[in-house]
Amino acid sequence: METAVSIQSIHLQLLGLSMIKSFNLERRFEQVKDTYFEYMHDIVKRETVNNGYYTNQVERYLQKVSGRKYALLTNNGSNSLLLSMLALGIGPGDEVIVTNYSCPASETFVKTVGATPVYCDVDTSGTMNSMYLNDLYSERTRAVVATGLYGDMHPHDSIQGFCNRTGVHYINDAAQSMFASMGGVPSLSTGKIVTLSFAENKPLPCFGTHGAILTDDNELYYKILHLRKHGKPYRTAPYTARGINGVPEEDKAAQILTSTEFVDQWQARRHQIAEYYDKEFEQRGVETRIHSAEWNTHKYAVMFWDKFEAQYAMKQQGVETEAHYPDAFSPLSHSERFVKQSLSIPINAHLTDAEVETVVEKVEKVWKSKTM
Repeated sequence: METAVSIQSIHLQLLGLSMIKSFNLERRFEQVKDTYFEYMHDIVKRETVNNGYYTNQVERYLQKVSGRKYALLTNNGSNSLLLSMLALGIGPGDEVIVTNYSCPASETFVKTVGATPVYCDVDTSGTMNSMYLNDLYSERTRAVVATGLYGDMHPHDSIQGFCNRTGVHYINDAAQSMFASMGGVPSLSTGKIVTLSFAENKPLPCFGTHGAILTDDNELYYKILHLRKHGKPYRTAPYTARGINGVPEEDKAAQILTSTEFVDQWQARRHQIAEYYDKEFEQRGVETRIHSAEWNTHKYAVMFWDKFEAQYAMKQQGVETEAHYPDAFSPLSHSERFVKQSLSIPINAHLTDAEVETVVEKVEKVWKSKTM
């Protein structure tokens, strides 16, 4: 398959065509590089490469956009989730309810602390179906980790209600739902702890990976502050717990801070593209993932008959796609449908109008090759 894809790429080059990219990192870099290089020069002058001025600036930004009392940057989203488990004292003998259909990070942090993940199926939008929570609850349940997928926010009201009734912790994995809302309630405002991820494919991107934790809880904040640096808040402080190396890096913080200056513009463009996709695909009879009106456009998915076959066919047509996700943690019905069918098409802010129109045409062509 790889050989065929490579040959197809050569054919596209010979025809003077280029692949339509999923992320368009090169175009994004051209837009942000002047600001980013300015920040990097300043980091060199300050001679602080970890947890310094730029980390503080990003943390202040996150406090502002979320309305949360505390924000702590970490070195990746997976460690943000792991630190949340450690701060809450979750470990062997405990159960944590997680979304069944997601990236591996959505369950590995539970197993890392020795707890048992309990899998909750998704609804027709691919987001945690809170109707199953009561059936999944046991006396060992310590937390629910609600992951908002594809840029949609999870059903906050019902999850919060469940956590209030049972006394379990509510962790909001908002790596994909940052800037999304539900019923006017912003995603980042919900949950006892919010975890975030920053990467090239996240709502607030950077060239690499980083993460963050938000909370209003004083005790949790100070625990995480210590746990983030091997159990001490700074080098000369005494150890208070067994922690991890979750310390943020200044160059990544500078990348995130750079993105904050452009993100409103990027979001506006992505919503424009999403609205065009919605209209065109409805007219052309192409089935797409159901999304709310308050989503952040993080991923735009088409529900193909087989996403891996469709991904190969789209590549041959000159369009990159992302097969989110290749498997589920447990064979639950709605999760399995997304595993088989959900293919994310380009929706990055740097697509031209012509490229967006081409994506629609190629999706329709591939879709109808199997459905007609």
